[in-house]
Amino acid sequence: MTQYANLKDYFQKEHFNLISNAISDYMKNGKPINNLVIHSLVCTDDDANFNAEFELGVSVSVDDDEKTDSLSFIIAVKGNLQKRFNDIQSVRVKKVNSNEFPEDNLLSQFILPDIPVEELERIGNQLYSHYKEIAGFEEVHLSIEKLLKIEPIFFSELPNGCLGRIILLESDVEIFHNNTKKLYHALPGTILLNKEKYYDEQDGGILITIAHELVHWQLHQRFFMLLTLLGEETVDLKSEIQPIILAESMTAVQKALCIAEWQANAVAMRLAIPASTVDATIKEIANDPSTYYENFGDRMQACVIKFAKKYNVSCFIAKERLRQLGYDFVDGTIIEFDGDKKKPFYFTPGTLKSNETFVIDQANYERLLRENEKFAELIESKRYVYLGYVVCLFDAKYIDVEKKEDGIKLVLSDYAREHADECLLKFQFRNESDANLILHYGASYLNKIPEYNKIVPESFELCEEDTELDPTTISQIKEYNDTLTRLNSPELSTLANTIVYYMKEKEIDDKELHKRIGLSIAAIEKIYTGKTEKVNIKNVMALCIGLQLDSEECYDMFEKAGYNIREDTLRNRAYRYLFNNAFLGLKECNKILRYFNQEELPDHKKKLCETEK
Repeated sequence: MTQYANLKDYFQKEHFNLISNAISDYMKNGKPINNLVIHSLVCTDDDANFNAEFELGVSVSVDDDEKTDSLSFIIAVKGNLQKRFNDIQSVRVKKVNSNEFPEDNLLSQFILPDIPVEELERIGNQLYSHYKEIAGFEEVHLSIEKLLKIEPIFFSELPNGCLGRIILLESDVEIFHNNTKKLYHALPGTILLNKEKYYDEQDGGILITIAHELVHWQLHQRFFMLLTLLGEETVDLKSEIQPIILAESMTAVQKALCIAEWQANAVAMRLAIPASTVDATIKEIANDPSTYYENFGDRMQACVIKFAKKYNVSCFIAKERLRQLGYDFVDGTIIEFDGDKKKPFYFTPGTLKSNETFVIDQANYERLLRENEKFAELIESKRYVYLGYVVCLFDAKYIDVEKKEDGIKLVLSDYAREHADECLLKFQFRNESDANLILHYGASYLNKIPEYNKIVPESFELCEEDTELDPTTISQIKEYNDTLTRLNSPELSTLANTIVYYMKEKEIDDKELHKRIGLSIAAIEKIYTGKTEKVNIKNVMALCIGLQLDSEECYDMFEKAGYNIREDTLRNRAYRYLFNNAFLGLKECNKILRYFNQEELPDHKKKLCETEK
């Protein structure tokens, strides 16, 4: 539990007299100083020996015989962090206007390093070279076994969800060593790893957690020392898949911890999977015959899985790291939402920019439907369909049916999984964190959204090239609206006169229709003359196929025949799938119906041929 809200609060309470005396000495008039308030604090210098200098923006009120003056000062103080500022002293005082106070900066206040995004790879490579000299490496990654022996790293019983802990104050802790629990006198910087997760269960994420802790200790020692001044004794690391989101409602300490976690996550990825080793590893995996799968989507996913094993990290970490290095093919691999693993897909490399993806979660898909009129038009026109993680062209070439215990669902066809850039919409994603607080190093690339995470850290928009409807789509939407108007006209008020209308419009006579679906000429005539009281639902579907009707015309035919085809039954789903995808021919339609485990449409033409034989 922190004793102080921030470093300003610490100086205000612990070194009030030092600051007050510095102002008195500067004024040299002996007048009493009241209402001293520290408004801002900036670290102006720190060195390798943990000496730090700060500039404080301070206001005071000074009582005169007749009035009270409000005055502002910038006061520089310096001290040693290792000595817990017991040697703190004032080095200079300057009288200023209040608008000249140094501007608060969270990085500066907590002596956190300012790491530009473009420096992350360099820092990661630097740390990799350092630890490779100390611990060596196994194939392509640092040696975990040697790191555990060299660094002060131990297994300990930690709370659920806590991967590791850094000890900030010298203290006694329980550790497991040689299968025995014992008390260990831990010095600051000692790293404790979750025993159950990494020792008992041998979780494969141990390398990234160790790397994360090593980065903390290399980059954040001053920050951790500062935390002890504020009352913190340990730093816990939460689950690696839990998103780090900076919020205005957080305390200064919480925000600083978020930034430290961002930096540790970003650099740890580069320490665990150094860029200098990746190209050769990818080529080796690509040339491994065991990686070959008939479908390129499956092949790319196999590459990521093998890559993860090579570096002893999770598939999600491997995917994120490869995406950082520009391997955009990983966008179609290792996709999981709410425990549901999605089939991988492939597209032409170089298709996606760093902030683009084909993958979109349910919440952002629904938000786009509500807020983006053009996106809603694409979906409502039935040109595209959402498959739970991608938005695909609604066409039999790209959509397949998968049978499930609780029914069926639409999935990407094998062709679509090898040609995703032909049929999937692209989206731009960005982080929702307040950009005014800190330059964001890149939230975890979207690949898994845990159930407990109700707020997704990315938001999505259609890519610029997809936001404008092309002329073909505009024409289709207009045609769709014209179709609805025509179907509701008086001349098409019954099933019989609607069939007559289509036969005339498409120049299809009884004989041609008979050839297409095999239904007898007499039966066809009875239907379009209205002599059949109730047309069998299978024959309605056959007529839709024979007349080559589009989806809205099919809906209309079923409605006029007295069937509620929109009712959610397996048979209705199957029929809707048929005419939503404009399948032609009974043979192909019956193949699809078998996927749905539904009765096939009667092939009268087939029966006629068998009778003639």
